[in-house]
Amino acid sequence: MLESVKARFRKEICPFCFEQYSLRHTPFRCVSPPERCIPQPDTVRANIWKQAAPIGRVLPATGSFTKEMRCPACSQRTKRRICPLCHMELPLTTGEFHNMIFAVIGAKDAGKSHYIAVLIEHIKNQIGPSMDFLLEPLNDHTIKRYREHFYEQVYIKRSIIPNTKSARVDPEEQLPLVFSLTFYGKGLLGRRKMTKGVTLVFFDTAGEDLNDQDNMSVVNKYIYRSDGIILLLDPLQLGRVRDQLGPSTAVPEVSTETGEIITRTTSLIHLGRNLPQSEPIPTPLAVAFSKFDAVEPLIDPQFQLNNTPNNDDGFDLADFEAVNSEMQSLVSEWRGNSLLQQVTSRYKEFGFFGLSSLGCNPHGGTTIPRVLPKRVEDPFLWLLYRHGLIKAAKR
Repeated sequence: MLESVKARFRKEICPFCFEQYSLRHTPFRCVSPPERCIPQPDTVRANIWKQAAPIGRVLPATGSFTKEMRCPACSQRTKRRICPLCHMELPLTTGEFHNMIFAVIGAKDAGKSHYIAVLIEHIKNQIGPSMDFLLEPLNDHTIKRYREHFYEQVYIKRSIIPNTKSARVDPEEQLPLVFSLTFYGKGLLGRRKMTKGVTLVFFDTAGEDLNDQDNMSVVNKYIYRSDGIILLLDPLQLGRVRDQLGPSTAVPEVSTETGEIITRTTSLIHLGRNLPQSEPIPTPLAVAFSKFDAVEPLIDPQFQLNNTPNNDDGFDLADFEAVNSEMQSLVSEWRGNSLLQQVTSRYKEFGFFGLSSLGCNPHGGTTIPRVLPKRVEDPFLWLLYRHGLIKAAKR
């Protein structure tokens, strides 16, 4: 009884329009086939998402929390809950799992799409089984987009993923990848038992959508609604790194300076969350330097960065602390003291990471000769740890 009361008044963030709503105010959508229940135009959805084709009729909210509703036209029961503000279908776990939004941001060519492709595959096949949690797609859009845009490009075609289109050019880019993350433990008689779960929402933002403060405030509202941010930075964009590596290393074109992205992101969160400029941002920020395979010649062989963390019994906190310290020293050595100061002074919780999604440097070509990820899970597991979803390993 108490749980249903809590659910009735609980607030959630829509993973599509990023606005807050109450569960008791969520309408439902009839899912009967057209021959049984005639589809109707949904003007709310059409105005926001430009999807004008008739779809299942909207069943208005009653003001009380319910897990399903009966369509008055066809008498079919439906569990398809929709956002009361934009009318997109909410995850089926809404009301059971808490929605948790993770933003993956970075400049153009920072490797965001490759990172998401490899991270999801790595979690599904290696990290999840070893740490006893399960990652599953929650809607057809996620299944189709992940397979066609991410998985097939990297793992089947072995080709680099085309740059993400701006959300202003293609509204479809505002639709996230939505997954359920369920955790398991031992129940009675040693049987596996689900202990908790969350709905994970991943966004892959076009780099150009971060190049202008006004543009960010329009298409990237999810950033200040996020429960955690993974900021991917390309070390090959740092002048000091390019000089040390020399002309033999293929490098991308110079893009937006990392300091500018931090500044715009920080300003957006302060404005969106109505925080005083003097107050540090509470959103955990994972600053992850990608393409670390390209800068390996610059890394001390004795660094913990070169080792593999052991997360089987929980988050390897000792490994994180060592890597965080090593990365901050490298950033300082690479003349990134301004970046360090911005992060450490403007965010309450932060961590610095080094990773490689592909294990090779594809600049100068379109073919991925191999996929050998290294430490891609580190920022993700740190965010789960900061939110209390996983515990630190006992050593």
